[in-house]
Amino acid sequence: MAIVRGALRVCQPFVARAAARQVVPASFVAVQQTRGFAAAVGKKPKYEDGTLEGRYATALFMASGSKLQKVYEDVIGLRTMMEESKDFKLLIETPGVDPETKVATLEAVCKKMGAEPAVVNFIKVLVENKRIKMLARVVDLFEVFYRAEKNLVVCKVTSAAPLSSSQQGQVKKAMEQRAEKGAQMIMEFNTNASIMGGLVVKMGDAVFDNSVATRLERIQIQLMHPVE
Repeated sequence: MAIVRGALRVCQPFVARAAARQVVPASFVAVQQTRGFAAAVGKKPKYEDGTLEGRYATALFMASGSKLQKVYEDVIGLRTMMEESKDFKLLIETPGVDPETKVATLEAVCKKMGAEPAVVNFIKVLVENKRIKMLARVVDLFEVFYRAEKNLVVCKVTSAAPLSSSQQGQVKKAMEQRAEKGAQMIMEFNTNASIMGGLVVKMGDAVFDNSVATRLERIQIQLMHPVE
C-alpha cells in the first residue's frame, strides 16, 4: 500500500497535466495501430470469459508465466490507485486525454511501482487500442483467473450482528468441508441487520441462505397459498 501511495505522490503532476491536455496529436493517430498483446504465450486460465474484457485479461494471464504473482500484485496496485485517486481514475477513463501523455504518465506510475514489463506493455496496448477505460474490469477478471489458478475460494458471510472469532472459525470449518479438496478459503465477514438473524453465505457461485428474513418470507408465501 505504501508503494501505491508513493507512486501516486510522485506521479501527481503528470496526472494533473494529462487531465488538462485533451488533444490527440495527429502524429500519434497516424502511427497508432490496433495491435495485439505481443508477449510470451503461456497456459490459459482455468476460468474462461468470452467478453472483450475477458479476452484482454486472458492475454495478460497467458503473458504472466512464472511472474503470475508479481503481475497480480501490480494490477491490483493499479486498481487501488483508481479507487484512491480521482485524478488517476480520470486519467484512465477520460478518452480526450492524448494517448502520448496517457502512456507517459502510466509508464511513470508503473516505474515507481516496479511493475513487471508485461504489465507496462499491456497498459500500452490498452491505450493504443482505446480500451484503457476497461482497465478496472480487466483487473477484476484477472483476479478471478488468478484465484482459480491458486485454488482460492472467496466465501462471503453475512450475519445480522458481528460474529465472534470462535463463530467465524466454526463457519470457516463448515464451508471448508463443502469446498473442493485442497481449496484455500478467503473468508469475508459482513453484517446486515435486515436479515434479522441466521447467516447468508456465498461461496463461489453457490448461495446458502439460512437467514431469519428468508425463513419468514417462505412462511408468508406458504400462508398465502389456499389450503386444499
